[in-house]
Amino acid sequence: MPKWVLEDDCLAPTAKMTIKYTGPNPMKLFKNVRPMLERIFDVSAKDIWERDYRWDTTEEPRSFFIRLYVDKGLDQRSGLLIEIIFQGKQPSDPLKEGSMTVTINGRLKTEFEIRLPMYKTIWWFYSYFFYGKVRRGYLKLCNDWLERLWREFRTFLNMPNP
Repeated sequence: MPKWVLEDDCLAPTAKMTIKYTGPNPMKLFKNVRPMLERIFDVSAKDIWERDYRWDTTEEPRSFFIRLYVDKGLDQRSGLLIEIIFQGKQPSDPLKEGSMTVTINGRLKTEFEIRLPMYKTIWWFYSYFFYGKVRRGYLKLCNDWLERLWREFRTFLNMPNP
């Protein structure tokens, strides 16, 4: 059955938030990120997964790249997909200085099945007058959650919040 899929960036027009950290043990944030995500987005552990986990032990300091996703359902048709990327260098001694860049972004995805040819017209009317306001509310909620996550990451890393 054909579908209409609408996707919007939660942080448009910038599309991402970035944190650049230099200091001891940059991996400490990644080791404590799951409870933060569960609390902020009100999801369970099954809704958080790692797509990429790369750790290079052949060099010093050790480079890493981790891509983490959070899947948050909002209603029957809409959901959020949050992507967090950790990338940097971690010395084998956690007391030595390392570096890390954290990138946060999110998308609101809405899917509608098209059952009848006339359904397109009905959906357009419904979306324009009713569901469009709901989606704008979801985008605002997503933006607020991502900003809260960004601030909590900075607080955890002992970085000042602007």
